[in-house]
Amino acid sequence: LSLSSAASEVYKGQTIASTVPIGTLHMPLKQLRDKGVFVMTGTDSVIDHWSPYGLGDMLEKANLYAQLYIRPNEQTLSRALGIATGDVLPLNDKGERAWPKAQDDASFVLVDASCSAEAVARISPRTATFHKGNLVWGSVG
Repeated sequence: LSLSSAASEVYKGQTIASTVPIGTLHMPLKQLRDKGVFVMTGTDSVIDHWSPYGLGDMLEKANLYAQLYIRPNEQTLSRALGIATGDVLPLNDKGERAWPKAQDDASFVLVDASCSAEAVARISPRTATFHKGNLVWGSVG
């Protein structure tokens, strides 16, 4: 994707939601993210009516995004998680803790992984889901 700096400014502040489809043509999701477009994944139901592949799982979508659009290393794999979390990530690009912070909504999913990169690369199993501080599925410990 070749965008002039003027055109690039137009895209900032825009949001694109994608199911990260597999096919002969790939959407330029990484290039759009690099230009400041907020790119996230989603699904309109647990069954993807547009494709027979996948489970409607956002971590699976982050894994697929990583496979299609990035060169894998710990940094890029950890950043790929952002497509599934609305760019809410545990660490910022400098490796400093960015989430959770005081007053953040305590809604999150725990996975059996040592880091974000492992969660994306291995599509780690979920162990617990919390909504507004309450355990709503799974167990801890």
